Amino acid sequence: MIHDPHLHSFLQELTVSLDPIEQFRLTIGEPDPWQEELLRTDPAANEADRMVMALCGRQSGKSTTCGCLAYDDFSVGKTVILTAPSLRQSTELFRRILEFKYSDPFCPPIVRQMQTELEAHPRHGGRIIVVPATDQARGMTADTILADEACFLDDDALTAFFPMRRSSGRLFLLSTPNLRTGYFYDTWTSAKRVRRIMARSIDIERRRAQVEFDRATMSETTFRREHLCEFVGSGTPLLSWDTLERTSTSGVKALELS
Repeated sequence: MIHDPHLHSFLQELTVSLDPIEQFRLTIGEPDPWQEELLRTDPAANEADRMVMALCGRQSGKSTTCGCLAYDDFSVGKTVILTAPSLRQSTELFRRILEFKYSDPFCPPIVRQMQTELEAHPRHGGRIIVVPATDQARGMTADTILADEACFLDDDALTAFFPMRRSSGRLFLLSTPNLRTGYFYDTWTSAKRVRRIMARSIDIERRRAQVEFDRATMSETTFRREHLCEFVGSGTPLLSWDTLERTSTSGVKALELS
């Protein structure tokens, strides 16, 4: 047991700096299970973790998780590129990153901080660049590439980032669902060896009240897309969600269509 309070405080702060889960707890609070799973991904232990895909319900915390991932890699000297469909979304991502920077007691010395860029002293080497996908940032090289709202990125714009990844690096694609087309959908539904993480709003306890409000006020199609993480179109489905839900209820003897 450590009796020196100063040493104890130092070790606690060091743990926060070295562990992304502890960084998340200090900055945001207790992570949801899906966030903890994503933050624990490690290509050294599982090759499928070279590409991680997270299909997330609305307001599930994916942008905050992107910020934690980016800052964690930055803090150990890696170069990180983040992208989103628009400049506004890219700027919001950067704000999430700064939350983790400000709460880190061992933040590396910063030599450059702009609206969408963070660079540590050359002795440390960490760097974060946040760009809208329209810029494509060709010619850059990164250890980690994160794409927020990847379902809403043009395939050419999204895949243009992939060659920028170092051979030992990682790709993270996070998104709410869109239509049944595009790189994200095709890869998510394929047999490719990638890590797939589902974060449905209805499974997140802290979202319960908002989900129930949205269930009562949203169209069925929108609710399924935003909270059940289903790839659905904009039309009216042949079978309603209530009908499908009843098929798994023991008291219902037959499926009746009307």
